[in-house]
Amino acid sequence: MKMCVITAMLFLVLPGQCGILAGKVNKHKPWIETSYHGVIIENMDTVMLDPPLVALDKDAPVPYAGEICAFKIHGLEAPFEAEVLNRTSGEGVLRARGPIDCEQQKEYTFIIQAYDCGATPSGANWKKSHKAVVHIQVDDVNEFSPVFREPLYHATVTEGKIYDSILQVEAWDQDCSPQYSQICNYEIVTQDTPFAIDRNGNIRNTERLSYDKQQHYKIMVTAYDCGQKRAMESVSVHIDVKPVCKPGWQGWNKRVDYEPGTGSKQLFSKMHLETCDGPLSSVRAMVELQTSHIGKGCDRETYSEKSLQKLCGAASGSTDLLPAPSASTNWTASLLTDNGRDSDLIFRFDGRQAANIPEWVVPQNLTDQFTIATWMKHGPSPGLRAEKETLLCNSDKTEMNRHHYSLYVHNCRLVFLLRRDFIQLDSFRPAEFHWRLEQVRSPRGTLLAKGNGEPR
Repeated sequence: MKMCVITAMLFLVLPGQCGILAGKVNKHKPWIETSYHGVIIENMDTVMLDPPLVALDKDAPVPYAGEICAFKIHGLEAPFEAEVLNRTSGEGVLRARGPIDCEQQKEYTFIIQAYDCGATPSGANWKKSHKAVVHIQVDDVNEFSPVFREPLYHATVTEGKIYDSILQVEAWDQDCSPQYSQICNYEIVTQDTPFAIDRNGNIRNTERLSYDKQQHYKIMVTAYDCGQKRAMESVSVHIDVKPVCKPGWQGWNKRVDYEPGTGSKQLFSKMHLETCDGPLSSVRAMVELQTSHIGKGCDRETYSEKSLQKLCGAASGSTDLLPAPSASTNWTASLLTDNGRDSDLIFRFDGRQAANIPEWVVPQNLTDQFTIATWMKHGPSPGLRAEKETLLCNSDKTEMNRHHYSLYVHNCRLVFLLRRDFIQLDSFRPAEFHWRLEQVRSPRGTLLAKGNGEPR
């Protein structure tokens, strides 16, 4: 009898041939790599593995013990599944069970094993490989636009200064990767503005700002992520310009207008002390009424000259002897004034200058009915017996020594001189009229002399 023996197999051999005496034996485990690294693009389903998913089995012959029937993933939290593409070659693929969101989870780690097909067609007695570690990284897609953290930005600058940074705007992005979640650039959308912005969102001025030129700026700013995706909405930036701070009392005027008969009036209702944020140890305030100026420190009536003439009953054809200087009224051009309104100029006389009024302006002789109106602030008279201070005078052309009429102040009196013409000799009439007035004696007083009809 002839016998034929094969290792690990028992065969019954008839005379003249060798035959298989028993079924196939599944004694080897499938083999796979010990670790895999994969990448899946966000919202895609197929995982790109390195190395590829392949299982090998040394058992033969196929198609039972030497085939790969399954890959199984351990860990129910892993949203992936493995599929055998070719049972004979052991090739497989790893897929996502649903959408993968990088913003929720950037990477996954789990265990995978390969299973052969067993020793029989029923798939009994499967053998499994060792456990392999799979690490999956999720690649981000630039699906979100930058969004600013604040709906509005506001800052205040002082005029005349160049700032390295006035304020900083900041945007953020919901994408998960550094490429798409980081903000790489900011841009000022508003054209022709004296401002610039750097890649960190710091806004600076490119020129010195002026409070008088423009007190408020409104600019629009946008942002870009590192994938050059622009913000859906720009943000508004408001920049106020304030004047240079000057320590001292603010909110008051040097001139206060008051209308007689209107009652009390607050002089400094909005006055405040500006310290410019500096230290303050004490405050001292002093209020002084200035009276040395021509038009200050007196109770000058607020009526215009025409209103005064109407109130005093002056004729409509009255003559202004001290009009505002012009081409036709140039005799007041050399006088000192207080720079008031043209129709209400105040002139200063110090005894060394006078206004020479042309003959065609002033009458040579006064009639029986006339009015002389004057408003004057009179200073102190020098010496005990002061000389005459003439306000108005009409004299002879030769040597100017005979006055036809004149109005003057002498010591504490206001005097008016009127000489009659030689043809008016029918009756005796007084030539001088004197008024003793407190206003003349007081250096702070106001003299208002008015006459209507014959001099009084």
